[in-house]
Amino acid sequence: MIDPLNVPVVTDEEMLARFIVHRDYVRADGSVRPQLFVPYKWAELSVNRHRDASLDETWAFGIQVAESLRKKLIGRVDIQSSDCQTPPLEVKASPISGNPNHADIVGYPPDKPDQMSLAAKLAASIQGPWISVP
Repeated sequence: MIDPLNVPVVTDEEMLARFIVHRDYVRADGSVRPQLFVPYKWAELSVNRHRDASLDETWAFGIQVAESLRKKLIGRVDIQSSDCQTPPLEVKASPISGNPNHADIVGYPPDKPDQMSLAAKLAASIQGPWISVP
């Protein structure tokens, strides 16, 4: 896990995890629906950095996310940070209590059609199928 006292900026080379807590965001063919990348009520979208984290730590963070939403963790997708740096979007380190690896994709426009357009681009950039909880 990242040292909470020395959280570096997010680089283009980093892999990010987007945790899946809604079954309807995944397809039978292993792909994900764009809705996974729509920022709900906020203008940012929560992701988790793989940097300096073991797979067990990454899954533990996902379980924390699901529990905070009163949901069950279904899985995750991994996305390259550079794929999330599509203007107007960028990725910012955003450590939270107990998780210095937390980050946000910021810069979403306020209206849903524009958010969906960006979300579709992010979903299309996923390499490989979504990963179910071990």
